[in-house]
Amino acid sequence: MKRPTLIYLLGMFLSSCALLEDNNSQVSTEVRNSSELTEILTSATGLSIITFIEDGRDKTSQFSGYIFSFNTDGSVRASLNGIDISGTYRVFRDDGRLELEMDFPLNSPLYELDDDWYFESKTSDTLSFEDSGDRLVFQF
Repeated sequence: MKRPTLIYLLGMFLSSCALLEDNNSQVSTEVRNSSELTEILTSATGLSIITFIEDGRDKTSQFSGYIFSFNTDGSVRASLNGIDISGTYRVFRDDGRLELEMDFPLNSPLYELDDDWYFESKTSDTLSFEDSGDRLVFQF
């Protein structure tokens, strides 16, 4: 084998190892039950929405700046510029899937989040949910 070919193959191998290492920080973590998901939500500080897609439209900017706090009593609070909006939530298993249900007041800017969101995945810094093509992603 010629020296340039060997150097090329070695370079390809090393670069693929670097890509694998970079992607490991975003590897999904398994969440097995509703108490685990509730623990993640209630222990997280400063949750913010980084993706909200509804009916194929990106509405993420509507929730920019809101900081969410999930409490052990089933209440959820979203704060923006010193103004709090309170709602409720529950985590449960339905049809074999974990769900997050949130309810905010009808006249609030957060009303569009009212839904049963199916848990998709957790990474080191995100929680992802979906419902019939709609997508909700919180960042820690």
